[in-house]
Amino acid sequence: MHDFQFDAIHDEIVITSALAQAIITFRGGANGEEAPIRVIQGNKTGILAVGALDKVAIDPVHGEYYITTPNQEVLVFDRMATGNAEPIRRLKGPDTGLKVGQQKDGIFTGKGGNPVIRVDPMHNLLLVPVSDYSNTSQTVGQRVVLVFDRTAVGNTKPRAVIHAGGIGAIYPPKNRLIHHNRAKGQLEIWNIPTSGEERQPIMTIPCPLEERADGGVMDLDPAHKEVIIATAAGNTINTYYVPEVFD
Repeated sequence: MHDFQFDAIHDEIVITSALAQAIITFRGGANGEEAPIRVIQGNKTGILAVGALDKVAIDPVHGEYYITTPNQEVLVFDRMATGNAEPIRRLKGPDTGLKVGQQKDGIFTGKGGNPVIRVDPMHNLLLVPVSDYSNTSQTVGQRVVLVFDRTAVGNTKPRAVIHAGGIGAIYPPKNRLIHHNRAKGQLEIWNIPTSGEERQPIMTIPCPLEERADGGVMDLDPAHKEVIIATAAGNTINTYYVPEVFD
């Protein structure tokens, strides 16, 4: 298990399994050796897991699951799908700019990308980090976050580009993306545009983490205006009071 999401609307736990190449859904109150209520798995699904390319995003409002694969695509499944189900949408093609994971001899291996994708059901947006992006404005070889329409399908160009190194979390009520820049030891708050390019965060806050910490594993607690970051260093969970994210 490399990722899970909680669906608060339907009280369900959604998990990806790298070894099983599956999306597995349990009821929210599952306990002990309890069987899942749904499993999406099989050759028709297109689900592939290589390295860490098995992050899942959920949209409980529209009832959809999203996952990336080493084939440089985003697969979208109906929440109620089970068994060897085909995706309801595939976002894939050269115009999408989708490139996730590390390259070896020009081929994406699927390792090291660890792309945390997110869906904003409030503004109908899909956000996907990519490891190597270039376009006509000469944004070459950079880690950026691509912004698509939530329902984008096929070889569709992104609506916007955010020059952040990844996604920690998003806060739709304020149209914000939160990313921890480990190299600079800071928390970055970005505006999520619906067109054009966002090149600078609207705010940076010093937030150094321990060596080997992974600032991409993050969640938000809007009620208490807190940002929660899990780290690999000492297996700790750090909680920060950051009202600037929510105000």
